[in-house]
Order: sequence, then C-alpha cells, then structure tokens
Amino acid sequence: MDEVFDLAARRGLVACGTMLDGTPVGGLSFVDELTVAPVRVIGVDFPTPTTQRTGQHLLVVSKEYAALAHPGRVWAGHVLPES
Repeated sequence: MDEVFDLAARRGLVACGTMLDGTPVGGLSFVDELTVAPVRVIGVDFPTPTTQRTGQHLLVVSKEYAALAHPGRVWAGHVLPES
C-alpha cells in the first residue's frame, strides 16, 4: 500500500496501492501479511488520472482496519483475473 486517506464524510479509509495481479472488487477479504489479520474491502473507488497512469487501485475499507492501513503494508487475497 502506498497511501491511505481518511474520508470523514464516507466513514472509511481509502487505501491506494498496486495490485500484483488481477482487478479488485468490493466485498473482498484480504489478509495483512504482517499480522495475518483479516481486512475486508467494502468498495473500490473510482480511478483518478494518477492511478490510471500508475496502475494503482483505490480500495475503500472501514476505519476498524485503520491499524492495518499504513503505507508499506501488504495485503494478500483473491482477486478476479483481468479480462
């Protein structure tokens, strides 16, 4: 994960990062590689010109996962292969 933004109006966090493989969708469950704690994605935010250029994705997660949402963290999980 490269950046994390607190969205007070949406009661969540946006985690910006690079997917090694696949395309994220809302409702996914990830596992934090350092702690093996689960992280549930509640949505995928709209791409921005920057994320389209860099290939990053914006994942929306609940604030309950704030301790696991920091730059440098790695989340592993299942994603849909790109078509």
